Amino acid sequence: MDRDVIVVFGTVQRVMRAERAAREAGLDVDVIPAPRSVSSECGVVLEARSGEAEALRTVLADLALEPRGVYLRRGDLWLPGSLDRAGSAGTVHLTRDTAYGGCGAKLAKGVLATILCGLPRLESDDLIVGIEYADDAGVVRVAPDLALIHTADFFPPMVDDPWAFGRIAAVNALSDVYAMGGTPLAGMNLVSFPLTRYDRETLKQVLAGGLSALDEAGAVLAGGHTVEGQELLYGMAVTGTVHPDEIWRNGGARPGDLLVLTKPLGTGVVTTAAKAELVEPAALSEAIRWMATLNREAAERARDAAPHAVTDITGFGLAGHAAELADASGLAVEIALTAMPLLPGAREAAATGLVPAGAGKNRESLEAVLEIGPGADPILVDLALDPQTSGGLLVACEPDAAHDLARRVAGAAVVGRCVEGPSGTVRLVQGGPEG
Repeated sequence: MDRDVIVVFGTVQRVMRAERAAREAGLDVDVIPAPRSVSSECGVVLEARSGEAEALRTVLADLALEPRGVYLRRGDLWLPGSLDRAGSAGTVHLTRDTAYGGCGAKLAKGVLATILCGLPRLESDDLIVGIEYADDAGVVRVAPDLALIHTADFFPPMVDDPWAFGRIAAVNALSDVYAMGGTPLAGMNLVSFPLTRYDRETLKQVLAGGLSALDEAGAVLAGGHTVEGQELLYGMAVTGTVHPDEIWRNGGARPGDLLVLTKPLGTGVVTTAAKAELVEPAALSEAIRWMATLNREAAERARDAAPHAVTDITGFGLAGHAAELADASGLAVEIALTAMPLLPGAREAAATGLVPAGAGKNRESLEAVLEIGPGADPILVDLALDPQTSGGLLVACEPDAAHDLARRVAGAAVVGRCVEGPSGTVRLVQGGPEG
């Protein structure tokens, strides 16, 4: 049997310690260069066999070595996983039964606005953040020095593997807490599961993936709610904590601020192309890796940048969430298309027309505030509108802090700037963000 497990430790010293101990225990392991779709700060990883995963886990526990990540081979893909799951069966095909995947299933912003219009609001002096400017979560004060962040996210699968889907959905829900400057406290599972279509092990793996994200975030599972439905849907309601004076909002950006995006774009087009079997496996693995990565580190680094406004990029795409930031801040933003960081294979997928329907919904919703500059590459425009699942943070801060943040967060880039102009306007321009 080929080696089909990769264990990431982050430093060469830890990889070598693990390899030496595993070989002394008689395990078939090797140190290899990290595959392109697997993150490793030191560039090398430990390769092992799934049949020896339990023994390897024992070896690592004896060494008090905690892996920074585990990846399992599923066909041609390397997918996030765990040593507990290494011997489990291969992937099912969750995306075959979904019309929309991930955050691309979000109701169009314009449609949602017409539905919410006229509904009464339940106000309180302790409701610090409500729905006024489409912030990422609600915040309620419970003590002079403590507020609770409340958010919920759920959606259909955008990838076939149940564990990876569960992990991505939970990471996406947790992202709202990080975008508000908070710390995750607890999550509750939200599930619709078609028992006639999938076996119970599929749901177990979805839930296990979600648990892995909660565990890494330092949060607990407080319960959940499960219904038998016609379509698989999964996500979480998440509660976090924050000091009332330290809440990040999507409003507050100032003219002259630069915008930093902390994850590359293209999850919508890459996963859409994957459904059509028209994307390289390495590109899909890379997209899954980014979607499964918490925004915790990006938020920690952003705190040092003293941000004026923060949001995260999900179903409304970079352009849509930038428009919300601009509207809440009372200014306009310019996005430099050539500065946007892109996932491998994203441009190629968009160029072949494999753009999810959500991108069209986003363009329609932004029609009144979207300006496309002369010479703008239409493919990059599509990618600015591409609905993201578990995307990065968008941080508005002073120029020096923005460049420092982009250097300190892997995959981040300065993608635009805040300028005087009609509130909520987004200009997509071809050139650099500082003009």
